[in-house]
Amino acid sequence: MLVSIACAYLKMPEVWLIGDVFTHPNHGGRGYAKAVTSAITKAAVASGAKALLHVREDNKPAIKVYEALGYKEISRKQWIFIN
Repeated sequence: MLVSIACAYLKMPEVWLIGDVFTHPNHGGRGYAKAVTSAITKAAVASGAKALLHVREDNKPAIKVYEALGYKEISRKQWIFIN
């Protein structure tokens, strides 16, 4: 059963943009988000690229995971959503 994912939705030789990290709510708190984010980060670095990701500033659980993996905030961007 698939319970957690992380995607590289942009792969260039110098940078991979990682996102869409998701763990099914019934399986949260078990380290799955950290494991999948760690795996895709390692793949990016092994390819010779930098790993970057974005996260909503109010998504504290995700930020905690990313910081534990060594990610640091480098900038904040305004997002505009059109429905």
